[in-house]
Amino acid sequence: MKSTRWMAAAIALIPWLQACGGGSGSSSDGAVRLVNASESYGALDLYSSDTLLSSGVAADGAGSYVTLGATTYTMLVKRSGTSTTLNSTSRTVLSGTSHTLLAYSTADSLKTVFLTESETAPTSGAAKLRVFNASDEAGTLDVYVTASAATLADSSPTTSALAAERFSSFSEIGAGTYRIRVTGSGDKTDLRLDIDGISLADQRITTLVLTTTPGGVLVNSLFVDQKSTVAAVANPSARIRLVAGAAANGVAAATINGSVLSAGLRSPTVGAYALVPAGTLAGSITLGGTALTLPSATLAAGSDSTLLVTSSGGTGTATLIADDNQPAITTTNAKLRLVNGVGGLASGITLTADYSAVATDIAANTASTPASLTAGSAMRLEATTPSASSSLFLDDAVTLVAGKVYTLFMLGDANAPTGVLRRDR
Repeated sequence: MKSTRWMAAAIALIPWLQACGGGSGSSSDGAVRLVNASESYGALDLYSSDTLLSSGVAADGAGSYVTLGATTYTMLVKRSGTSTTLNSTSRTVLSGTSHTLLAYSTADSLKTVFLTESETAPTSGAAKLRVFNASDEAGTLDVYVTASAATLADSSPTTSALAAERFSSFSEIGAGTYRIRVTGSGDKTDLRLDIDGISLADQRITTLVLTTTPGGVLVNSLFVDQKSTVAAVANPSARIRLVAGAAANGVAAATINGSVLSAGLRSPTVGAYALVPAGTLAGSITLGGTALTLPSATLAAGSDSTLLVTSSGGTGTATLIADDNQPAITTTNAKLRLVNGVGGLASGITLTADYSAVATDIAANTASTPASLTAGSAMRLEATTPSASSSLFLDDAVTLVAGKVYTLFMLGDANAPTGVLRRDR
């Protein structure tokens, strides 16, 4: 991954927040601010019961500190400018202490944690860093804080096996500029975040908040400095895979944003996800050596996508499909969707699981919304279309594991459709 020096600069340039609002509080008062670490709910307002404390706090932003007496409050977080309460919790403000109410989104809900900003200063010439894993979707994580050129193979995690919605302890780290990498727990090859040029300045005390991304596997980051600024550092990467679904075993190849997805993938095959730089989709894609038009799209930071190559009537098509690899909210469930990559069908495809509809009339080169299903074994999956007298796909011995995400890809053409069931995570 390339060094991103602008990240450190962004952290340094963000204006310092005021320590307390109003300036009229006594030494027995405390202070509270709202930090919005959620990308899903837009701007947020903070209330104490019916009293508005902070309004219009944008995603990845912070409100000013508000002076409050030392007691217990019912704190409400609402969509900005509305009466809709997204989170309600009882929080105790301590005398002479600053606090941050950190709002974050995970498991399809807005949650909060209350940070008491009373960590003692580090040794001279050092900074303090802790990590909060705010993403239930990402699971248990390891965090590495290293020199820029250090390899993960030769590095030990600064924080290991950090479960979802848990804090690490503070680590004291010599002041300097670092590369921070996050991996799936115990797997250095499972890279979830790689940001370089992160300045841990002398006496800095910061919490690295790891937040949920659209794809559900990678994470974004937000640095919350004690009694000071907040700064978001988006994941510089996205994940994308090539799926070759053309007729007659056509061979697809693609290079996306400087990364080779495959030099030649024979249909019908579902390729593995690859990390590529996030941003405007650029590169090349071919089918049987003939160039195809690359879709006009942007790969969002932390997103997962499928680049689907199909053919109909001798013409190849490349389609970008957004992938939702967030696990089902119900822990005993799995998620399943259908991708229709069959060329030349006169009608859409319907998918059933044990005779219950999972997806209905899914058009060519599109995907169904993932369905949450009770996990189990010996399940019957069937894909049908009105224009065919028999099943396009039928398997009555399928196992779907709880917490996993699956896609049934229907590939090829109407004369010889092929189903490929793939576990996406």
